[in-house]
Amino acid sequence: MSRRVAVVGAGLAGVTTAYELARRGCQVQVFERGGSIAGQASFASSALLSPFVPQLADAKTPAPLAWRWRHWRLSRRPGDAPAALAALSQLGLVRTAALRQELGLDDESTTGLLVALTDTKRIAAEARLDGWKALGLQIELLDAKQARQREPGLSTDAPLAGALALAGGGAGNARRFAQQLRHQSQRLGVDFRFHTTVRAITADGAGLTIRHEYTPPPEVPTRFAEQDAGDTQPQATGPQDERFDAVVLCNGLEAPGLLGQRLPGLKLAAQHEASVTAPLRLLEAHPDLGPKAGWIDPSRGLAVARIGQRVRMTGGTTITGANGKSAPDFEALHRGLQHWFPGSVLHQQVQQGQSRRAVSADGLPLLGASGRAGLWLNLSPGGQGWGLACGAAQVLAQQIAGEAQTLDITALGPQRLA
Repeated sequence: MSRRVAVVGAGLAGVTTAYELARRGCQVQVFERGGSIAGQASFASSALLSPFVPQLADAKTPAPLAWRWRHWRLSRRPGDAPAALAALSQLGLVRTAALRQELGLDDESTTGLLVALTDTKRIAAEARLDGWKALGLQIELLDAKQARQREPGLSTDAPLAGALALAGGGAGNARRFAQQLRHQSQRLGVDFRFHTTVRAITADGAGLTIRHEYTPPPEVPTRFAEQDAGDTQPQATGPQDERFDAVVLCNGLEAPGLLGQRLPGLKLAAQHEASVTAPLRLLEAHPDLGPKAGWIDPSRGLAVARIGQRVRMTGGTTITGANGKSAPDFEALHRGLQHWFPGSVLHQQVQQGQSRRAVSADGLPLLGASGRAGLWLNLSPGGQGWGLACGAAQVLAQQIAGEAQTLDITALGPQRLA
């Protein structure tokens, strides 16, 4: 008899998890309080597909003092989490490519990912190169001339000491990927219930009971309330209870409220990231305008990605309390793009956005068993793009289905924060 599994949240983490569970014969029900797929943290987020490279980030992230203190304390602990995350990110890139090929998914993907290096960053990268390769990461150190050959649209005036080329990296439209994978999931029997909020999860020893209720969309339409073709619209009924064998929480900042007795040390903050998306300027006289694929500037905390005939810039990351807000600095993104790829986009047709995702105190995802029987976590698989999502979903589904795991992700479980 197949297991009945509920997935809470229909962002990229939720959709990939639902698909991988359905592939293993589970009966899957997805609950989403919004009206569409990937309408919140996964909406207009970074388009990068990147392996995890420890100690790569350089830009300081504004954050509350209490969070920075906990982050400093946790980062000093020895552990296997960075190595596990590096391996999981590589699995994620492989799994993403496999799904694209097997299912014929078209998410406007591009191949190639470079990390800009200043003089000091190049020296540091040279010192860390052997350590990164020991983690299984395929990284090539390029000089400035080689980097410009791979990205001919780079400004000749921008100082550049070299670049790291990250094998398997690239870019893609995460929301479009999730929307297409949702339809493939439905072919496997996955049911999506939108405008439905999960209020509580209780256990009785024989399974888990979810209490949920219909949540009307806002009267004033927002991007969170947009409708995808085929989205289900439940009737306006009161609270309902449904039983499941397992529940996977993929709902980010709302997850702690459903965990009952809070897990020791599990305090999630909100990570805000600004984004600007603009059409690429297409000129026959200048065919190399803009990026060919993905470009990371760690000193500015900026990522530039080519998705189809558009360019997406993301950055300006800040961290607040779970209910905090942050004012995005869109001008900094425009300045960064002009610095590296001048004149490459049509600024009159810019779309601005801001994503808001959960982040743990050590900045790493929370994956695996929650400590409550039958309750699993797939939280914050974002960070530098969405390269982790498909790998995290695959390994988590293997755990829930009782299969042999491709990777051991115990080090990324919530117990590390205790």
